[in-house]
Amino acid sequence: MLHLVIETAVTLKNFKSLGIAVGMMACVPSALAQSPQDSEAIQRRLDALQQQVQQLQQQLAEQRASQQADSVQTRQIAEENRSLLDEVGTPQFTGLVELGYTFNDWDEASKDTTGDVDFGKFILGMDGGEGPLSYSFQYRLYDDYNFLHHAWAAYQFSDNDSVKLGLFQTPFGNMDYGYLGWYGTLPYLAGFNDNQNAGVAWNHSQGAWDTSLAFFKSDQLGDENDHYGANPIGSSDQGNTEENQLAARIAYTFNQGTDYTTEVNLSAKGGQLYNNQTHESGDSWAVALGMDGSYGNWMTQLQATTYEFNAENPDESVSGISDNVIQIGAFNFNYLIPAEGEMYSASLAYSMDVDWGAIENLYFYNDFSYIDPADDYSAINGGFGDMDDPMLNDLGMKITAGRYYAWFDIVTNKNGLNYFGSPVDDGWHTSFQTHVGITY
Repeated sequence: MLHLVIETAVTLKNFKSLGIAVGMMACVPSALAQSPQDSEAIQRRLDALQQQVQQLQQQLAEQRASQQADSVQTRQIAEENRSLLDEVGTPQFTGLVELGYTFNDWDEASKDTTGDVDFGKFILGMDGGEGPLSYSFQYRLYDDYNFLHHAWAAYQFSDNDSVKLGLFQTPFGNMDYGYLGWYGTLPYLAGFNDNQNAGVAWNHSQGAWDTSLAFFKSDQLGDENDHYGANPIGSSDQGNTEENQLAARIAYTFNQGTDYTTEVNLSAKGGQLYNNQTHESGDSWAVALGMDGSYGNWMTQLQATTYEFNAENPDESVSGISDNVIQIGAFNFNYLIPAEGEMYSASLAYSMDVDWGAIENLYFYNDFSYIDPADDYSAINGGFGDMDDPMLNDLGMKITAGRYYAWFDIVTNKNGLNYFGSPVDDGWHTSFQTHVGITY
């Protein structure tokens, strides 16, 4: 700004000098008339004034050229800064607020009051990037607990390859959730789908092939159960925790780039299973074969998982927990799954765009899942005993109206892991659930 003021002042001074010079030239005839004997001196003065005028005109031209150059440079700097800002990108903040209604047919209080409405969850997320760098963060608050859902940074070092570091989803089974509805499936509840762990991953994508290889130092962050994905809980009576785990996944998508695609995926994971009470290490492993199809408005997912936890548990008389089960936890709740077995899930969904005032989409779905334990299994009584195989089904629909949404679910289960209090008595039980919210 100071430079601009000085230039302006100089320009005005030069214009003043030029005006004086021109005025003096205009007075020359009068001077000639008054002093004819000094014609040579006057001519010299005229030549000097003319030379001064030419110099001033040249200075003005140079100043205009300099100002134009400065203007071009200023525009270039502005464009460079704008490009840099576009490259850095403004972080995108996302989230939602949700309320939930639940009616459980096994709960007398629920029957007496015709269900209950509670605070569901509040989610705050942030995503962004700078050149080849990207990052994502999400924190969740529930009624009486909260946790970090994920937090990672990634570097894209080629068109096909990237590295991710932080708390992120384990590359295993069908991604991203492993189911198509709201409630989830038994493989999800058992920690074999949509499970977030702390580590580093390499991701490679080329054509129809997608490959991921990851190392996880720890399952989640800490030994408690206040986290998103289910894992063995180090602070539980049984005391197991997964450490130093490897995971690998490879997928091929048929008809990629069309509206009718079928992804077939194979994944495996395993590693150390450390017991905080015996201070000894066992191991765990799992293998899954999945299929994820998208056919116009229809979607389907299938997954088969086989797994085993070889734990070095404390004596059953000390822990009160059978060696035939593994104690896992999530969402501030501990529960038992078979230590060895197979899990199956099948999902089907249909999405339909509509123009019904504010309502723009209807989404229908059904998720079914089943566990086949390798040994005697019970989800209650410390895992001692043998009950019918667990089954879970979620039938529902979602209505979307802009930023507003509502899920309506009929969740039925038989021996469904005693998840959030559902009875384990070889009978079928039903929970009617509605969740409404707004995204931002």
